[in-house]
Amino acid sequence: MPISRISVGVFMVNGIKSPQNEFFVAEIDAGVKRDSSASIGSAKAQENSDGYELSFSNEGWNALDKSEKDDKGDKKERDISGREKLSEEEQRKVDELEKIDRKVRIHEQAHLSAAGGYAKGGASYDYVTGPDGKRYANGGHVNIDVSPERTPEATIRKADIVRKAALAPADPSPADRQIAANAAKMKLDAQKDLETEATTQRPFTSDPKIYS
Repeated sequence: MPISRISVGVFMVNGIKSPQNEFFVAEIDAGVKRDSSASIGSAKAQENSDGYELSFSNEGWNALDKSEKDDKGDKKERDISGREKLSEEEQRKVDELEKIDRKVRIHEQAHLSAAGGYAKGGASYDYVTGPDGKRYANGGHVNIDVSPERTPEATIRKADIVRKAALAPADPSPADRQIAANAAKMKLDAQKDLETEATTQRPFTSDPKIYS
């Protein structure tokens, strides 16, 4: 007897498509004159006088209707590149994150450029993921060597550079201002040490014309 294979439609139960290429396939012996049917789950393909008829149980129809609604609900508009378009609220969030990212990078680059050789490595950033899946910098820092040098003269030069680097951005943070204040104090201490060294190195003499 010849076998007729007919694809009778998409068959889904509980939102899961049939593994048979997403179609419910009924195999029916075309030479048999009695009612012939093949069924999977809640669907049935049955021979009648007009040919073959597909029927679903109530559970099958409900599952199919729910799946179609879910598919429609999951569809989002896509841009020319195929990516899902953002909602207005999501786009506003992305725009704000981009502004913050640029501001953070400019701020840290100002520190880095002014610090010169006292910068310990490059700028480090903290990131947040936006609605578009991209990462945006929302914070950062540059490590700068702020320890005193071996001589007061070198310490004074270093303190000036550290203070300049701390205040380099257009909008120094409270932490930046504190580093600048510490650098100013380091310079003042080095100047005192320099004066002390100069005093202790003076030769002693009783002649008031030489030293007063």
